Amino acid sequence: MISEFDAIPLEAIALSPETIRQAIALSQTSTVKNQWQAYLDAIAYLSVEEWLRDRLPNYLTEITNFQCLQVHGFTIHALAITQSSCDFVEIPLEILQLPNNQSKPESWLGNSFIVIVEIQEEIEQALILGFSPYAQLVRDVAKLESDRMENTYQVPLSLFDSEPERLLLYLQHLEPVLETKTEAIAEAPQANITELILNTGLWLQEQLDDIAQNLAWSLLPAWQPSASAMRSLVMYSPEMEMQTVISELARLTVEVPPDARSAYQEFQLGDRHLRLFATVWTERNDTENPEWSILFVLGSQTVGTIPYGVRMQIRDQQQVLVDKRLEISSSDRYLYAVVTGYYDELFSVSISLPSGVMLTLPAFAFSPNAF
Repeated sequence: MISEFDAIPLEAIALSPETIRQAIALSQTSTVKNQWQAYLDAIAYLSVEEWLRDRLPNYLTEITNFQCLQVHGFTIHALAITQSSCDFVEIPLEILQLPNNQSKPESWLGNSFIVIVEIQEEIEQALILGFSPYAQLVRDVAKLESDRMENTYQVPLSLFDSEPERLLLYLQHLEPVLETKTEAIAEAPQANITELILNTGLWLQEQLDDIAQNLAWSLLPAWQPSASAMRSLVMYSPEMEMQTVISELARLTVEVPPDARSAYQEFQLGDRHLRLFATVWTERNDTENPEWSILFVLGSQTVGTIPYGVRMQIRDQQQVLVDKRLEISSSDRYLYAVVTGYYDELFSVSISLPSGVMLTLPAFAFSPNAF
């Protein structure tokens, strides 16, 4: 499902003279035979480090040994390709070690990512093309034995997630896998983070699933439309904000039933601190195929409006259902949209800024009897 999402606009990372100088110095310390590839990989490492520092300024990142970046307990390997090789990427065997090689702990499998960077040296820029969790890539590469060369694997670029902004979401909100005994891992396997799905059906039972908790979603109290309840809430709290928004929408075209439940997530996109509310309820019908609805409201974490030009897209597994943008002529403080589907339908939300920075959230599903 996630592979069907639209790719985000690629953002160029300018290669400064200092980056080139550092890359040359790092490549000269490398022991690999292909010095040119070592030079390109050094540019990739430095470019990814700059990209992370710009977008996650509060997270410590460092290059430990010219082989990886450390970010919030996760390990990132940046690998370079050129425009002439953009359909495949060569991954050295010493990086991509298959599960029967016991030289790396199990926690390393769940805490590592491979990031692919296209180097365009002639115009002095780099592009982050995509990423893959290490464990997922190991499973994919195990099926590509015929593409193994002497010291590398030829891996199709199509196996990588083409939305690198999603990597920022994982680095911010997922917790690294702690060192655990093999038996424990077998009993409680880690969820594949490329298949994250939020079960909003549990919200109606006043519960958040593990994925929602790991991604820092917060469940709000039941909707209390009375004025006294409104006054009891803390000024500008998310609870008060959502109830105010629902009350305003009730005067327009959106009717939210009293038994609906809401949750919200706060995140940083580019230089903006945004807040997304999601409110879920079931539709009152007696058909054999019951339906559910979800209301998305995008706002700012601080008092004021979201930036002009911000865009919100909602899609199901086949097509874009909603595409809204805050125009300069608008006086709205939020972007909002409602979608309805059957219980087995999923919805995904993408949010982008005028600069082209985009974030696609994990899909929203409705399975009230999942547990």
